[in-house]
Amino acid sequence: PPSPPQGSQTMQAQTFALCVLALIASASAFAPSTPALAGLRAPAISTPKLNRAPRAMTTTKMSLAPIQEAATTLLAQEVTVAAYMAVILGTFVPVVFLVTLYIQSETRKAGAE
Repeated sequence: PPSPPQGSQTMQAQTFALCVLALIASASAFAPSTPALAGLRAPAISTPKLNRAPRAMTTTKMSLAPIQEAATTLLAQEVTVAAYMAVILGTFVPVVFLVTLYIQSETRKAGAE
């Protein structure tokens, strides 16, 4: 059988490399954060340390629940670089595919007329 043109093989290699890159990026989005990426995230707010007063001087009981809840909320809203890249690639790759498909179909329609 005749071998495909050289340009086709190059395009297949590029497509394969893009698919592998997208797979790695999407898989790393679900991996736990590593210390190497710790500098890229927003710093979390730590709960303040309260001075322990003797019981005789304490008149009201303070609850740390709102402070702890706020710290947990801020921690939950942190976005890792890998997750950000997975969202970008997950949006960009299908859009490029659909635009390419549209251009090809319009070209075929124009050639058939």
